[in-house]
Amino acid sequence: MPDALDIFVFVCWFAGGFVSGVSGIGGTMFAFPFLALAIPMHALIPLSCLVCFFKDACMIAMHVRFCRFDAMPWLLLGAVPGSFAGVYLLQICSGAVLQGIVGILLLFFVYWQLYVHGGRGGGARLQPVGVACGFGAGLLGTGIALDGPPMAAFGLAVGWEPRVFLGTVSVFFMLRGIITLVLQWWHGFFTPEVLGMAMYGTPGVMLGSLAAFPVVKRINVLLFRRVLLAIIAICGVVCLVRSIW
Repeated sequence: MPDALDIFVFVCWFAGGFVSGVSGIGGTMFAFPFLALAIPMHALIPLSCLVCFFKDACMIAMHVRFCRFDAMPWLLLGAVPGSFAGVYLLQICSGAVLQGIVGILLLFFVYWQLYVHGGRGGGARLQPVGVACGFGAGLLGTGIALDGPPMAAFGLAVGWEPRVFLGTVSVFFMLRGIITLVLQWWHGFFTPEVLGMAMYGTPGVMLGSLAAFPVVKRINVLLFRRVLLAIIAICGVVCLVRSIW
């Protein structure tokens, strides 16, 4: 029988999957701050990585045909050392420090969406940008389970059309996720508690993503994104405050 925490995990990840499907904003950005109210950071981070791995595996089927595979060696060249640095960060930092980092990153994400995302980009050299953003995604994805911002920067820098970017990122997230999960497992982060919660979070995020399909055409997506950004900003402030007090 699921307990209250299991139900909470399911609901949060269902909401995260729904938000991601409707707005394009990463589901982890939405679910993570709420889950942090009930789950210690050193359990929540590997839980989020595990749940998102299965979500990303499902997304590949829709986007892989658009993938730029020539970018993968450069992204992974940065992601491998970045992932090792990320698991080291997860080992040495306290829960308060990790929550503070998450808070800062959430606020930066809101700033990016409001003031940078619509700016012009493109034309950057693939090799240095791929290595740098791959390292950032490996570091943040393994260390705090939020690898979206570095890859958003990558997308803006290379300026590919959305389908090509989504195809490339979906494959990269899958491969980087394997590295992350192996490292986190090797260092003992996948406890029975984490695996038990993942049994509820994984179907939650998948069902939430499916529930978004019939809804996305019936709502004002722009208004919905604005409301979500306000919620994420509030969550970022809450994470920062909780990390201090």
